[in-house]
Amino acid sequence: MKRLCVFVLLAAGLAACGGKASSTTPTPAPTVPLADPTSESLGGIALGTDGATVERLLGAPTERGPVEEEGASGEMLSTWTWPAAGVSLDMAMTGDQAAVHSISITPPSKLTTSRGVGIGTSRAEVERIYAEHLGRGREPDEPDTTSPEQLIIGSIYGGTFFGFHDGKVDSIFVGAGAE
Repeated sequence: MKRLCVFVLLAAGLAACGGKASSTTPTPAPTVPLADPTSESLGGIALGTDGATVERLLGAPTERGPVEEEGASGEMLSTWTWPAAGVSLDMAMTGDQAAVHSISITPPSKLTTSRGVGIGTSRAEVERIYAEHLGRGREPDEPDTTSPEQLIIGSIYGGTFFGFHDGKVDSIFVGAGAE
């Protein structure tokens, strides 16, 4: 387990398209069926989204980390960050092709999930919005890691992790927190 709920400062104020910073808050996406908790997206970015699409949505990253092998999976990953927007993406690299492996947002990010949850959403609202998925998706021997500070929709091996401070979302991670 190389990382569990690693959250990197994410960029805020990015428009949903055009890659330009915006001072306006994006309109929450409409509620969509979430057949698989690992299929959640943030700001229209989902696991597997290609690098060109990411850059079209967010603009060029402030930093592209070195490509390094992830010990647990053997995948080659590079961390792309937009610190001023509170966004960090681990990108799986195959040659010169990049695809989203995990997504992290923290303040001041304005990105929201496909169901409209973002930084500052109350825990009660998150639980209401994801009620049909609460407690579902864990492996048979996987511990329940729910706490006042964390709620996982899906599994630690692939899901949406909500971090809370004072009852409000202060981080969201989509991906595998453990391999």
